[in-house]
Amino acid sequence: MSWVRQLVLALAVVVVGCSKRAQLVPARQDAQQALERALADLEAKRYRQTQERLTFIIFNFPGSHQASDAQYYLAESYLRSQDYVQAQTEFEFYTKSFPNGRFQEEATYKQAAAYLRSAPGRVRDQSRALKAKEIVEQFLEAYPDSPLRGQAELLRAEVDERLAQKEFDAARLYYASGEYQAALVYYDYIAKAHPAAQWPGIHKYQFAVCRLETGDSARARLELSALAADAQEPKVKNLACAKLRRIH
Repeated sequence: MSWVRQLVLALAVVVVGCSKRAQLVPARQDAQQALERALADLEAKRYRQTQERLTFIIFNFPGSHQASDAQYYLAESYLRSQDYVQAQTEFEFYTKSFPNGRFQEEATYKQAAAYLRSAPGRVRDQSRALKAKEIVEQFLEAYPDSPLRGQAELLRAEVDERLAQKEFDAARLYYASGEYQAALVYYDYIAKAHPAAQWPGIHKYQFAVCRLETGDSARARLELSALAADAQEPKVKNLACAKLRRIH
């Protein structure tokens, strides 16, 4: 469908240029009325009807600012109805087809959000989460003073946590099988983006054990001692104390 809309938008320039001013006035009025009806449906959560009305505007009033707005609200309707795959497609179409559209900032942020929401669970492919991170970082660079900046930073943190959890899962599996060197590789990788001080206690403990089992005993003792003294989770504190007793 996207290529059809692109063709319609290209032809619109010719059509609008050849039309007489007297012919454009009622068309704009009709487009605005159609958009207002679509937005009323959107607020009423009548998403299918909203999408039909907005698609009608896009195809029948190409070249108008209502068509540009209709494309944004079409994407918004899919986002609100939790059809995240279609939402990210429609937001992407808006950002590329309407570079001067008044919703570029919002559409870029929401495109990133739609990519993240459409990503599968952390144990599966995370290409959509990575795409969300790419877009949200572009957003933060392009709109440093955006009122959405706070939300965008939270979104980026959520993406990072999602990606880190997948790495934590891999590290835990290697740790459980006694493959401490492999587990250490994953923990070191995670630590580059997420300081170990921010990790769940059990992963701090396992990270320290991996160091101990791969020869970095001095650093391991320091980390285990810190957990034995300060860990918030009783289970982690007990594990650290028990390990220290065994290695002293």
